[in-house]
Amino acid sequence: MEGTIERINQLSAERSRLYREATNGQRGDPEVLMRIHVIDAELQRLWDLRRQEKARRRDVIDRLVDRAYAQAYGPGYEDAVSPPAVAEPAAAAA
Repeated sequence: MEGTIERINQLSAERSRLYREATNGQRGDPEVLMRIHVIDAELQRLWDLRRQEKARRRDVIDRLVDRAYAQAYGPGYEDAVSPPAVAEPAAAAA
């Protein structure tokens, strides 16, 4: 996961540098524009990967919490964590 963020930061810094160069008279340089396009596509892919990594991490944490609750409270731990609703008492007869 850290590798993904590091790469995102590297590419973002490179893209910022290229934008600065493009505004300093190299605006029409096709190589610079192509590199910016390639970086944009790679950043989009990396951000998707980052979201997937975070989702996997949350899934692992959820499974660990479920396992810990099951060990602490037994197989019906859901009732201990989120007890069922209590029935309302019957209205008094008038």
